[in-house]
Amino acid sequence: LVDYNVNGFQINVYNQFKSDLSWYKGKVMYQIMVDRFYNGGVDYKKDGIVFHENWNEIPNYLPVNGEILNNDFFGGDLLGIIEKLDYLKELNVSVILLNPIFLAYSNHKYDTADFSKIDPMFGDEAIFKRLCKEAKKRGISIILDGVFNHTGSDSVYFNKNNTFDTLGAYQSKESPYYKWYNFRKFPDDYECWWNFLTLPRVNQNDPKYLDFITGEKGIAKKWIKAGARGYRLDVVDEYTNNFIEKLSKAIKDKDEDNILIGEVWEDASNKIAYTERRKYFLGNQLDSVMNYPFRKAILDFVNNQDIYGFRNCIRSIINNYPKHVLDSLMNIIATHDTIRSLNAFLNIDYYYLSRKEQAEYRISNEEYYLVRQKLKLASAIQFTLPGVPCVFYGDEVGIQGFKDPFCRATMPWGNFDEELLSWYKTLGKIREDEVFIDGEYQEELCDNNVFAYSRNKNGNKVIVIINSGKYDYRYKFDGVLTNMITGKTLENYVDVYKKSLLILKLSEDNFKPFFLKCSEGFNEVVE
Repeated sequence: LVDYNVNGFQINVYNQFKSDLSWYKGKVMYQIMVDRFYNGGVDYKKDGIVFHENWNEIPNYLPVNGEILNNDFFGGDLLGIIEKLDYLKELNVSVILLNPIFLAYSNHKYDTADFSKIDPMFGDEAIFKRLCKEAKKRGISIILDGVFNHTGSDSVYFNKNNTFDTLGAYQSKESPYYKWYNFRKFPDDYECWWNFLTLPRVNQNDPKYLDFITGEKGIAKKWIKAGARGYRLDVVDEYTNNFIEKLSKAIKDKDEDNILIGEVWEDASNKIAYTERRKYFLGNQLDSVMNYPFRKAILDFVNNQDIYGFRNCIRSIINNYPKHVLDSLMNIIATHDTIRSLNAFLNIDYYYLSRKEQAEYRISNEEYYLVRQKLKLASAIQFTLPGVPCVFYGDEVGIQGFKDPFCRATMPWGNFDEELLSWYKTLGKIREDEVFIDGEYQEELCDNNVFAYSRNKNGNKVIVIINSGKYDYRYKFDGVLTNMITGKTLENYVDVYKKSLLILKLSEDNFKPFFLKCSEGFNEVVE
């Protein structure tokens, strides 16, 4: 029996979490949109697409006859990921999250056409199995994007465009898939995801669909058997409790250490969606969630010096989430659904930019230095708070872009920001310390736009001090600290310069530092 706090109320729940997830905790996750990562030589081009001959071109963003088609491709594939596994290992990546890889019309693949087949532009099932095996040799696991709330209208199951040989739900009420969907008036008026007619919603309560995804011979188990270690469940608040529970059971049937992470943008512990209180953390649904609350708090702290909002967000999540969930959080700065990390630190309201202006915008040299420093602060926080840091491909080398499709540009091979890449490699090495697996979090200081916290485990302690303000500070202590970023030792005092941070290692057995309010500048030092 464990206690945790939700909105000021103590809640007692049976801790049903049986998985350890040590292969996942304390590591680094890396998210990849396959088409935009690296071309490994899968030579297949589907009909009806636009193929970029130049890898570095801007993704298509203009509508065609008033419609955004998302049908332009660059040629990234699963073989390309295999070829770059050693690059990822240098970043200390041990978990790769793949955006959807199954057969679909679009480049983003959220309009699934066939859950049972890898999109041929990415490869095939044999190549996927090879990816999982090669990754495992390097201590890397593969997680898939589970998009089971809807399918594509151009799919084996719906077949609105008459592309497939099957009898789709759109074509006939006699279709074996007809009850998978909810038609208000057959065939053109049907429920769809956020009113996108290309994404008809699936009836999760239909027994045959439920069995198709979560059954013994279902899709979830098929790809686990092929080598995947789990799923990120897309738009999890749009699933029924029953569906999530059956999906979790299917994923963990042969190995309780497989993982299910939910896409939640708010505090998931007290989430109410579609008038229903969610039960994500009672042990039989999700292992954890995407950590959008931390993302917002980090951006507000680094961009706007909102130190108390940052502190309160961390306190709230730590109080509300069970420890197992907290240590497994997917900590993010950017994803395929947000602007790029560098762009997030620009002092610009991009909503007022036209699509053309967003497409052509490049950060100036002067701006770049400033936003890169902010990204260094934010990423260090991301890597050291409870949870698992997830890097969206290319953020570690300075890729730029506002929202979709500009955040989904190609990986700039041969044009890396080597200083930024070196920074991410350093953070990856720091993550090897055991305190980041499931070490306790403790707040150390919150004052003058300087925030400090520690992670503690087995007598080991790491302190993170972030100065997001305008002044330099000095703090005195007794003992010796090791700067984990530079490897140098510090004695008696530590200087924390404006817009910078320190990650300091010590042993609680022989030294316990203390921080008190410090005057601005180095002229007055308070012990």
